[in-house]
Amino acid sequence: MLKFLGIFALFTAIAGGVFYQNNPLLFGQRTGESHDGYTIYDHYGPLDDELFSVAGSVGNDFTAYRNHCLRVLTFTNYLLPDFVKETIPNAMDLAATALAYHDVALWTDKKLNYLEPSKVRMDRALGGASFTPQELKIMEEIILEHHKVTDFTALSEAENALINAVRKADWADASFGVIRFGLPVSLLEAAYDEINEAGFHQILLDVLVRISAGNLFQGTTEFLKIFKW
Repeated sequence: MLKFLGIFALFTAIAGGVFYQNNPLLFGQRTGESHDGYTIYDHYGPLDDELFSVAGSVGNDFTAYRNHCLRVLTFTNYLLPDFVKETIPNAMDLAATALAYHDVALWTDKKLNYLEPSKVRMDRALGGASFTPQELKIMEEIILEHHKVTDFTALSEAENALINAVRKADWADASFGVIRFGLPVSLLEAAYDEINEAGFHQILLDVLVRISAGNLFQGTTEFLKIFKW
């Protein structure tokens, strides 16, 4: 028994050390690496155009939500293969437009299972916009699939790659870089240096508690429905 506990303690210490070394952002450490060469979006026209239309609903959490969207857009740009930008020239604009709405039903609808109502909000807002049906489909899938664990594969190669770039970028920001799909830690560091975290991660916890209205177990169960394999 003592031998087992000793081995377990050693394994835990090693695993903890590896986790610590590979996630300096989570522990407030600096990489010391250059940030040169990274494109960091501290504003983006198509994103801001849509975001400001929902600012009243998001209220005091607006800056935190906008900054989250900007960081996700920054990571999307890094993850997006060149062939996607050639095949879908407005890929970043589509990503930005979808990101403006991707979590918005947490505030507008007060829904913890918020993917479908967020998509509906976007569809209503873009009703008269000049997007093709296929572009709208891509943006809808960005919203509906951004908490998917594995790759999305239902559309064309380029469309799938765009949707998956946003999906991975959102995982990276939501997890504070613990899940980052190959994103350099120095890029996350640069993004958080340029785009303030602004309490976004704490706000997510606060929203979960607030919408749960005293029944945290039921609220958590509802919230977990946004994840899919």
